[in-house]
Amino acid sequence: MLTASDLIVKTGELSVNETIAKIEKIVESKAKAGLGVFTIIDHKKGADKVDMNLSDTKVILFGNPKLGTKLMQRDPLVALDLPMRVLVYAENNVTKIVYRDPQKWAENFDLKDCKMVDKMVKAMDGITTGASKK
Repeated sequence: MLTASDLIVKTGELSVNETIAKIEKIVESKAKAGLGVFTIIDHKKGADKVDMNLSDTKVILFGNPKLGTKLMQRDPLVALDLPMRVLVYAENNVTKIVYRDPQKWAENFDLKDCKMVDKMVKAMDGITTGASKK
């Protein structure tokens, strides 16, 4: 079960759009290692289509299919939470960057002592910290 303690929340110095673009750039710079962006979901755009108000809110999905497949081979239920995702939204003129802690996330699956999870922790921290700065 997801709880607030499963989430890592950072404050960004850039707008939502700039932060998403920076995450995309960081991820794509690691293409040789197999990392890539799958899609970006613009929730504000969806809200606009139904004439509802929502602050800038986007989710970027990215990952490494080779590593993700290995995780899913260990436990097919991992597919529910892959690819990795980062929520970026504006709240009171502050950009928030949020993602699930891979260590906590892995506890829901048969991934104990999995070194790939350690790589995910490091990657998610590096990507989000890099994207949070001007």
